[in-house]
Amino acid sequence: MKKIILKSILILSVLQPSFAFAEEGEAPKTRVGPGKAVLEATMENGIRLSEKAANNLELRLSPIQRNGTITIPTAALVKFQDFYAVYRKRDGWFKMIEVEPLVTNGTSTVSSKDLKMGDEIVIENAELLRVVDLDVWGPEADACVD
Repeated sequence: MKKIILKSILILSVLQPSFAFAEEGEAPKTRVGPGKAVLEATMENGIRLSEKAANNLELRLSPIQRNGTITIPTAALVKFQDFYAVYRKRDGWFKMIEVEPLVTNGTSTVSSKDLKMGDEIVIENAELLRVVDLDVWGPEADACVD
């Protein structure tokens, strides 16, 4: 737990949060761009991390072998309000995807129409990616608190 907290603090200090606003569907400009942890962010694609940020997060990924379905450790699920999600990586972009998990003995089989063969799912440190995601999208993240 200490490791997660320390990584979260490190990530937040690197992201240098501010309260500037952007056009609808885009992240605030001061949080995203060259030289920042998050290089690009759009509602459609998600977030694209710098290589350094991705390495610091120590994300572990698992490839999807069959369209729409993958079995992952239950710990890889992100609980968000009243649903579950996973982080999908596609073409260098990370995006939170809502899933319907079927939990069995520490693993979850998840499915979504937004998961395709060739995508990868974050199976370790997804909670750290969630912290980055919330920071990028700014004040709207406050509305996500349970």
